[in-house]
This record gives sequence, C-alpha cells and structure tokens, in this order.
Amino acid sequence: MKRLIHVFLIMLALGIVSTAVDAVGAVAKQPKPTGMFSDMAYNDEGGDLLGTEIFVTYARDGYFVVYQSSEGEPTTPAVMPATISGTSIKFAVPKTSDPRGNFVGTIGSKELTGSFSGSKEIIHLKRKASYWQ
Repeated sequence: MKRLIHVFLIMLALGIVSTAVDAVGAVAKQPKPTGMFSDMAYNDEGGDLLGTEIFVTYARDGYFVVYQSSEGEPTTPAVMPATISGTSIKFAVPKTSDPRGNFVGTIGSKELTGSFSGSKEIIHLKRKASYWQ
C-alpha cells in the first residue's frame, strides 16, 4: 500500500512539473509586443513616400503606439494608447492621421497584421527599423 501511495505521489509531482513546463513554454513562445513595424518606402516611379509605420512602446500607464502613414507625403506622427492582450492589439487612430479609423491586429515575431474599421484592406507590416533610420 505504501508503495502504491509513493508511486501515486511521484506521478502527481511529475504531472505538476509537466504542466508548469508547458505553461512556461507557452509564455516564452509569445512574441514581444513592443517594436517597430513598417512597410513605408519611397516610390521612385512616382516620387512619393508610401506606407505605414507603427511603433509599439510601453510606459508606466500601459502600451502606446506612435502611428504615421503616408500616401505621397507623410502625416504628422500621432501617439495614442493601445490595448494589447496576448498577441492582439487595438488602438484608435485620429482622423487627422488616417481616416480609416480604429486598428485591430495581431503581433507576430516577424510582422504586425491587421486592418482598420473603415477599410477591408489587411496590412502587413514587417518588424524592422523605421524608414527614418
């Protein structure tokens, strides 16, 4: 009987350790939410700057986004709070920065994908240095 209890306790301990290792592994696999995401590029043919940049940063009050887009000439960068949960991100873009509205997306290890409430277009922004760097 004692041997059976001993085996049961060992199996229980192994199960707890296995669950803890799985939980740590799941957290480690989530990409870092902060960083620069951009597809902004100069178009030689038209002589225009085109694209979007989203810089996700963190402060004591939570996550923030520095947002800038360009369809020929770049807009004034705007700073706004962002809601991040796991790999999802949401933020409201002022109409003066972009008339497409609120942004909802997913943060990955290599890119940020998402769309605006006023557009069906899905944007793909690579995690890379800013166009301005």
